[in-house]
Amino acid sequence: MNTLDAFGQYDSALNLDPGERLRAQEFHNELTAALKFDGLISTAFLQGSFARKTMLKPLRDIDKVVILHGDFSHLQWQPSGAQIVATLIETALCRHYPNAHLSRNRHSIQLDLGEDTFSFDVVPAFEADDGTDDVMIMDLGHDGLSSSWKRSNTRCLIEVVRERNELCEGSFVHQVRFVKHWIRTQHDGVIPGLHVEAIAFECITEHLDDEMAVERILVCGARLLGPVFEYCDPTGVDYLSKKLDPAAREIACRAFVEAASIANNAVRHAQQGHFDKANTLWYSIFGNPFPRPGDSEKSYLRSLAVGAPVSTGISFGPQVTRPVRAWRPT
Repeated sequence: MNTLDAFGQYDSALNLDPGERLRAQEFHNELTAALKFDGLISTAFLQGSFARKTMLKPLRDIDKVVILHGDFSHLQWQPSGAQIVATLIETALCRHYPNAHLSRNRHSIQLDLGEDTFSFDVVPAFEADDGTDDVMIMDLGHDGLSSSWKRSNTRCLIEVVRERNELCEGSFVHQVRFVKHWIRTQHDGVIPGLHVEAIAFECITEHLDDEMAVERILVCGARLLGPVFEYCDPTGVDYLSKKLDPAAREIACRAFVEAASIANNAVRHAQQGHFDKANTLWYSIFGNPFPRPGDSEKSYLRSLAVGAPVSTGISFGPQVTRPVRAWRPT
């Protein structure tokens, strides 16, 4: 199996089930219609990794922004306005879905339809009303008792990722998922998925074969997660790197450095036509569901574990510095 086919199998294994995605979209439309009928909202849209098409299995936590009806605009300026809105949304959700489990967090009301299906984080918001596409989302504070509204340019985030994916001929979101899955399964999700998207956004600006793109993302992550560099979210206005716990950042950096070294050798083997060795190295990074190596390749993998260190071939380019403005609350 050549490397292109191996990554194709990996991609297929990570893709969300089309039927589940359709059911989630249909429920989103149903919920929007219900809250509109109640007179609570004027419109709604999906955000988060589901909207950006970078979500990993299982299809579970879906982020949904609901734009409150203009009749409630005065609550944006009342000290307890966000608390009142949270209660209104909770009451409506309880009435429409009496068997669902509801919980409240800082920015959303979580509607959990059951362990075997998905849940929605319903985020109440007002339009920013200043000529931008930004929204002002509910913020109940860390204690759940505060009440305010925070600016979010979540629509911009969705759009810039969509544009980058289009520029890369549809490959960008798939390649992001490869690295997100690696971080989640092999390194216990040491950094959030949006950080992986931000790192990929820094370095993937054109269509590349999967192996070349993943190597580039790993090299870029090794550089940006180091102690000297910083990186922004894909909109370029929020320094995500400043939000990382230093210990988590160090662990993630080591993981990216090690994986980048292995990826560099994997690409070299593939360029020489040694696809079995290349795929064995990729499997050593990703594990399942990347295609499992055969017996001869397993022997090669064991030899690497006790053999000479792998050459990295990593070079570090200049840092891109961009302005900072929070796109969403922390």
